[in-house]
Amino acid sequence: MALNHKLIIRTASIILGIEGLAMILSLGTAVYDGDRESTVGFAISTTLLLVFALLGRSASKKLDVKIKARDSYYVVLICWLTVVIGGTLPYLLVGRGYGLIDSVFESVASWTTSCAWVIDVHTMPRALVLWKATSNWLGGMGIIILTIMVFSALGVNAQKLAGAELRGPEIEKHTARIADTLKILYLLYIGVSAVELILLLLAGVPKFSALVNAMSTMSTAGIIDYQYTVAKHFTPFVKVILVVFSVLASLNFVFYLKIAKRRFKEAFKDFELRVFFGIIAVTTVFSAFVLYVYGRYDNMFDSFVNAATGVVSFSCTTGFPLAHVETWPSALKLIMVVLMIIGGCAYSTSGGIKVARFTVFFKMIGRGIYKRIHPRATKPIMIGDIPVSPINASSIATYILLFLGLYVVSAIVLSLEDFDMETTLTAPVALMTNCGVGFGQVSGAGYHMFSAPGKLYCAFLMLMGRLEMYALLILFSRSFWRPDRSH
Repeated sequence: MALNHKLIIRTASIILGIEGLAMILSLGTAVYDGDRESTVGFAISTTLLLVFALLGRSASKKLDVKIKARDSYYVVLICWLTVVIGGTLPYLLVGRGYGLIDSVFESVASWTTSCAWVIDVHTMPRALVLWKATSNWLGGMGIIILTIMVFSALGVNAQKLAGAELRGPEIEKHTARIADTLKILYLLYIGVSAVELILLLLAGVPKFSALVNAMSTMSTAGIIDYQYTVAKHFTPFVKVILVVFSVLASLNFVFYLKIAKRRFKEAFKDFELRVFFGIIAVTTVFSAFVLYVYGRYDNMFDSFVNAATGVVSFSCTTGFPLAHVETWPSALKLIMVVLMIIGGCAYSTSGGIKVARFTVFFKMIGRGIYKRIHPRATKPIMIGDIPVSPINASSIATYILLFLGLYVVSAIVLSLEDFDMETTLTAPVALMTNCGVGFGQVSGAGYHMFSAPGKLYCAFLMLMGRLEMYALLILFSRSFWRPDRSH
């Protein structure tokens, strides 16, 4: 295979080191709470991860800095499997009797920023709840991005690694070095998260709840209503904060990069940004009208507020259950599923196909109709003032077809669980988009009723959605394993 094994080991060791250090905050919480079992569990988990990190580092001292395209996909996959396995340890070791399958599911859901769950958060100790939120937050921007920044210090060109990790149709370079761009983006991510935390504290939300929810909503992983603390302090101001920051987290982080560079006109003229807000605005107004006509709420204002909340929840793939959408008319449920499939902007913490891909695909359909009428005409696909290359258009079409194909197969697989049609048809798309919330029995994002094989398949779907499928499916390609085909 001639894979860069030392690079893989070095990357995995860095990931384990970052994960082990991230657990220290939860370890400190367990000590502060006097929770002996959680203290022991996190102490063992942290120690194991840091020891393996040091062993991996010592085993990969002479590192080949050359990264091939297939190395990058394999490294990213190994990194995510590593971080998921490491994240499983606290669930198994805190002494609450959580099973292996449930622990794996929770770890995958946390790192892929899905609000799906099989372990009731109210049964978790505070230290584990904090670990769940920490996993959400780190997984939101991408744990591999931290590794790329570390690699830059080692002299490793991480452009290909970034291409395999970042979620979107195409990487846009905004600085001379990709590591510099990612460093700026992470600083912006930290800054926006800090602003949300401060606002939640000013709104009267208790410190612990404010912290975990700032991390979970910025990663579009939903709300962690531990011991119903959020519900007790759920004022309109708190609701607005959670909704607004879910939207902000779903914007292309390149938008913030342009703002930071004071390129305001260019930032707000971004075509994807305008399409995203247009989708939210149109569906919110339409949903509010339908809810009011069907009498789901007493007045138009309540209809509008709940419609906006539901639309943001699904379009940003946050999945927070604030608007009780399971009681909505079937027409609106279908619209919410479509919003979930489209998802947020490219290079954001949200899931789904992404607005950029959806826009190009929609324009490809329009171009196809135009070419039927004017077969000799030349009509490029334009995104704003920029033409989309045939290669990118073909890649986007292939990705969407692959997404739909995986959805059909997954719906058939999950139908073996013998749940109602709403559950069977919406669960796969909720998992693949990392939203977590569907309809039927998964309207509350709970998957505890699934069998053990079903839970593992659900975890697989969440990972597929987070890695945008290719990093996993490429391993089944014959050419991937043939050294003479690697470039």
